[in-house]
Amino acid sequence: MKYLSLWVVLVTLICVGCSADVPVPETTIPASPGPKTKVIEDWLAGKHIVVAGSKARNVVVAFERELNGVLLDFQGVDRGFPVIMTDASGTSWDVWGRAVNGPLAGSQLRPLNSGMGYWFVFSASYPGLELHGAEGTDAPLTWDTLPGWSVPEAGVAQGADFDEIEALDDPQFIQYHPFEISPDAGFYLTDEDLVVVVRINGETKVYPHAILNWHEIINDEVGGIPVSVTYSPLTGTAKVWERDSILYGVSGLIYNNNMLAFDRFTESFWWQLEGRCIFGGLQGESLALRHYLETTWGTWTRVDPSPVVVSDLQGSGYAYRDFPYGDYPSNGHITYPLLFEDNRLPPKERVFAIIADGICKVYPLSDF
Repeated sequence: MKYLSLWVVLVTLICVGCSADVPVPETTIPASPGPKTKVIEDWLAGKHIVVAGSKARNVVVAFERELNGVLLDFQGVDRGFPVIMTDASGTSWDVWGRAVNGPLAGSQLRPLNSGMGYWFVFSASYPGLELHGAEGTDAPLTWDTLPGWSVPEAGVAQGADFDEIEALDDPQFIQYHPFEISPDAGFYLTDEDLVVVVRINGETKVYPHAILNWHEIINDEVGGIPVSVTYSPLTGTAKVWERDSILYGVSGLIYNNNMLAFDRFTESFWWQLEGRCIFGGLQGESLALRHYLETTWGTWTRVDPSPVVVSDLQGSGYAYRDFPYGDYPSNGHITYPLLFEDNRLPPKERVFAIIADGICKVYPLSDF
């Protein structure tokens, strides 16, 4: 009887704990152990830099190593994502370049213009670029430019009509709750789907490739800052830049297969890789690029189980679960001409690239 009484008490306590009337305290879900982040300390365009990533998590980021005049030394960590590295002082740093704890807590590393994409677009746009861990290659030094343009004519082509690809100017979002998704319908993203995560002033939004494949540009606002989240499906490259109050569209023209945006104020053309105007009244000006994280939906939902993400119900009629260019990512075909072809890697191998002062350096994902 004594054991029966204890069992009744235990069951009663469990039932009380499950009652909807009892408030459940908020908890922080610790990040699970995972593959160790690889850290590469390097030098580019006169700057000491650090590149940190994990191929298994599909994450690579890059920052300047110098903080307030002090050169920091980093090492990777094997758990605690989104923390990716620590420095010699014992400070931990996350994927946003923020010091989350330790002596330097609250500090911020300066992000670099960097991101993933197909090898061919970087090697064509920056002929003879440095490939980490590989020998250099020779490339022609000069090409003819188009009148009024600041890039070589040989790399420019027309992929679609002007504004034919519709930018998304009023994106609709949902807050993802996995237990609210119908098992029959399922969610439109799988764990392997790539997403662009933007965090500004404490607000975080997720922009899936599945949406960007069709619109290429999403004009939005994050943390009170108007931004354009851009993605070029033919080159696999994402960039995020500040837009003030200006809306950006897809010109239909491409450079080395990379998307050229246009602004709806002057209709000048902007090269996605650099956020630089290469044709029109604002030629030579550059947009303020914003740091973003590119990873898989599965990786991100382990960090944020209920993220704010672009909905697939945009009223566009697009089949967001499909890719608009068939088997393009896996076939050997490059649709439009390239300024230069570099055979040190397969053309569509996905790599990580850093661009600084017109110089580009590429890191194979196998390095991480």
